[in-house]
Amino acid sequence: MIGSLAVLVISFVGASATSSDSSTSQSTTKTSSNDSSMSASSKKAARESSKKAASESSEKAASESRKKAKIASSEATASSKAKQASIESSERASSEAVSKSESSIKASSEKAVSESVAYESSLKESRAQDAANAESEQQSQSRSVVENSSPAVPAAEGNINNTDHYKWAIQDGFDWQTRKGHSTRIAPGGSLPAGYHWQV
Repeated sequence: MIGSLAVLVISFVGASATSSDSSTSQSTTKTSSNDSSMSASSKKAARESSKKAASESSEKAASESRKKAKIASSEATASSKAKQASIESSERASSEAVSKSESSIKASSEKAVSESVAYESSLKESRAQDAANAESEQQSQSRSVVENSSPAVPAAEGNINNTDHYKWAIQDGFDWQTRKGHSTRIAPGGSLPAGYHWQV
């Protein structure tokens, strides 16, 4: 009986020790499980915060990149506009220079034409004047030749026609070359009409 009691006590103590060990083990397991669940949740929280931080930094980087792209785009647009304005102003200046050059050429051409016309006109007038002077000089010379070559004739008769041939009488102001319609033949012994001279 004592032996059975001892066995019982030992088994009770052993069971309680086992129970206590098992409860200790269970509490250790729970603690370990709690630690692992806490560790997992803290790891998860850390991961989420890391993801969140990475996401925020990538968004910030993307935002800065977009800002820089906008600035670069606006600078490129401004540069393009400046280049376009420069090209347009140089084209405008070039067309104005061409226009001025054309008007200058046109003005000098018109001046040259007007000077040429004036020169030709003055040359024609000079030639006409020279021809008129030569004709008048020739007429005066032919008159003086006629007057000088005429034999002395009594003034009353006015006749140098002392041969038996017809003689030409040409109207004053005309000569042998321009006599058509302004001359007449005088029969031998005929007298010189008024306003005519002898052609010898």
